[in-house]
Amino acid sequence: MATRDILLHLTLAVLIGAGCGSPGSRAAELDSVKAPPPAASPARESKEMVRWKKPDLAEGPAIPLAQRGVVVALMRWGVTTLAVFDVGSAKMIPLATKETGALMVSQRANRLAYLVREGANPAKNHIEILDWRNGRTLVVEPVDDDAVLGFTLDLEGKQLGYAAMNLRNSRSTHVTWRVGLLDLERQGARIAVDSAAEKIHEEGVPVPFEWSGRTGRIYLQGWSPFRGMIRESIWGINPERGDPIKILPAANYVGTPRLAPDGARLSYLSSDRGSLPPDYVAVPGAPPGNRLSVMDLTTGEEATWSRGGENTYGAYTWSASGDEIVAVEQAWLKGRFRDAEIRRIGKGTSLSLAKIDQSQTVKQVASILECRDRNLFWVETDQASAKLYANQERSPQVLFEFPNGALQLLGCLNR
Repeated sequence: MATRDILLHLTLAVLIGAGCGSPGSRAAELDSVKAPPPAASPARESKEMVRWKKPDLAEGPAIPLAQRGVVVALMRWGVTTLAVFDVGSAKMIPLATKETGALMVSQRANRLAYLVREGANPAKNHIEILDWRNGRTLVVEPVDDDAVLGFTLDLEGKQLGYAAMNLRNSRSTHVTWRVGLLDLERQGARIAVDSAAEKIHEEGVPVPFEWSGRTGRIYLQGWSPFRGMIRESIWGINPERGDPIKILPAANYVGTPRLAPDGARLSYLSSDRGSLPPDYVAVPGAPPGNRLSVMDLTTGEEATWSRGGENTYGAYTWSASGDEIVAVEQAWLKGRFRDAEIRRIGKGTSLSLAKIDQSQTVKQVASILECRDRNLFWVETDQASAKLYANQERSPQVLFEFPNGALQLLGCLNR
């Protein structure tokens, strides 16, 4: 395959996101859960993997953060503004504005990591890590024709696990990749696992999407760069030992894996095709998910929490307590699935929280987030704008409107 075609396919990697479902993480901060202490491990010199540098511009002051708010991304025409929405004052506090294209981000503790794009060649992209408590930014540039496919911060925001694919040495019949670990405090880098080790016997590249403080493992989803970034199996890897284990085979799920706040459970959507509407016509790609399942990562036990039947599920998130899941239920209307209502789902329980009004225009819930005291936030988009909602006194209220753009929820402050 020509280099131009390789780059074309790789640009699809930007679809991987924070939570981005994306490998980008939106998991809650857990002060009570501590990751196991790292064991001694031989480290490669950072110059062999990445370049560390400070940005050319002077670092800004610490950001005056709200006592209660949500971290958001405002996206318009390929430019993203990362910000904090202060719920009390209803003000948007900007953190950084960058050219990102589609968003790839991970937020933990006081750090926010995001991918900045520098043109059509993905090998020129770099990761920036913003510490908003002191206003400092660290830039990480991959070397040797590497293109970053995804990353996630650990629980304390001190380490970053990422996946990179080498453009020069990859083609449709063979992909060269590595999963690297970056120590953001000491600015060190080493390899956790790579394609040369042949420990993952699949064609896809394992891309990190979450890092569990409970199990100490990084969780990765396989993606196929030369097949339009098709999703594959889910893996877990101990970052110190580099011992990947398969958590879920590709045939068991349609995607959107989410790690619970306690780091001990993994939720995902799967498809019961026999229950889909009779007039539904399958299209290429993942089928709609009408079954919500949860796996206990310590025992491997799987349980179905909810079956949508002819209805399916869209955007969803774990509740702030980690005992339930808040999900958008989709109904089959006029030949397609449309977002109908937001429901709180437990194992065998389901409660309606808010209805999505589709009477005037077609709306989609782009992201959803629950913070402390069951404060529920979600984003509705249509052709004209993106609106941030909160469920205050069980009544949907518009908090902020962003015309001609997209808005994504990344995480809670004081979750």
